[in-house]
Amino acid sequence: MRFPLRVSALALAGGLAVAGCTSDSASAPVELTSQKGQALGKAQERARQAGLTFSSHDASEDDRAPRADWSVCFQSQRELSVEFAVVTKGETCPSADGRPIPWLRMPDVSGRPVSSARAELVDIEAALMKGVRLVGARPGVNPHAHPGDDASDSWTVCSQRPAPGTALDERWQAEEDIALLVAPTDTRCP
Repeated sequence: MRFPLRVSALALAGGLAVAGCTSDSASAPVELTSQKGQALGKAQERARQAGLTFSSHDASEDDRAPRADWSVCFQSQRELSVEFAVVTKGETCPSADGRPIPWLRMPDVSGRPVSSARAELVDIEAALMKGVRLVGARPGVNPHAHPGDDASDSWTVCSQRPAPGTALDERWQAEEDIALLVAPTDTRCP
C-alpha cells in the first residue's frame, strides 16, 4: 500500500527536507471556546492563536464600527473563521444578534424621600458609572447643606431628570447628568 507523500510549505521554506506520511483527509477545525463578555481585541487574539481568521460587527440594530474595547455578545464559527457580534463597553447585549440594546429605564422617584430614591438608583449609578446629582428645587436651596445621608429622609424629590421611563442610552452614559431636584420635606416643592 502506498501513502501520498506531503511536504509542508513551512518545512520547505525553512530549508528543512522533512517528508512524512499523511492521510488525504483534512484536519478538523479548532473550536474556539466562547468569548462572550471578553473585549473584542482579546477575543481576536485568541482566535489568531487558534489559527482562525476573524471578523466582527455591531450586535445591535445599529451599524457602528466595532473597536477593540467593545464586548463580545455572540460568536459564530464556520470552519477556520469566526465572527464576533459586539457592543460598546458598558452596553447590555441584545436578546439576539441584530436586535435593539435593552437599555435601563429611569424609574419614577418623584415625591419620595431622597434616601429611598437613591436606594432605587444604586444599580443605575453602577451601570452608568456616575453618581446621581442632587440639585436644589428652588433658588437658594442647597441640597448638600443637610447633615448627611442619615438625614436624607428630611429631603424630598420634587422632580427628576430624565423623566420616568426614559431609556438611559449612550447619551445618558456619556454626556448627560441624572439629577434629582430636591427640597426639605417641610418646604413645598415648586
